Amino acid sequence: MEQAPLTPASTESATDAVTQARLATDQATLMVADTVGDLMAFWNFKPSMGRVWAVLYLSQDPLGASEIAARTGLSAGSISMTLAELLRWGVIRREWQTGQRRKLYRAETDIVRMVTTVFRERELRLVDDAITRLELARRLLDDQGRSNSASQMLQGRFLATRIDGILRLARVGRRVVDQLANVAAVDLGPIRAALLRR
Repeated sequence: MEQAPLTPASTESATDAVTQARLATDQATLMVADTVGDLMAFWNFKPSMGRVWAVLYLSQDPLGASEIAARTGLSAGSISMTLAELLRWGVIRREWQTGQRRKLYRAETDIVRMVTTVFRERELRLVDDAITRLELARRLLDDQGRSNSASQMLQGRFLATRIDGILRLARVGRRVVDQLANVAAVDLGPIRAALLRR
């Protein structure tokens, strides 16, 4: 079947369709980047971290810092600091292409592994720090010795009982966080399967 020759009008409408598709793609990418940035802010990470990771995750090819800046609207300085933080968390990686001198970046695509790594690094550190401080507070009460004041002794016992309760809760929380951070302890198969569907 012979194809009709391209006329200026048909070429123009094809160009318009490509432009519209590119604009829709860019808008969808930015919408997802902003959404992930908001989620990261909720979890007390910088929104720029979510935005940059999302742009890399949605890209088929690794991107350089200037491309990331163009897609996110973030400054070059912000991109540089954000990339360093994302590399430290292990949620992106550097890639080199033959013949290219510039640094390229690609997102970690195993979302379950990424979340559990971040969860283990940040949440366990936070809970461990809380337990250490609670134990120190409890030792301070033990080290104060016996007071001659009955009211001070009652106050010390009251505080010790309350601190012990918080400490027990923190230790239980530590075990729960540890189990959640350990992918093998939780059946995340259905979540992983849903995320890997293309």
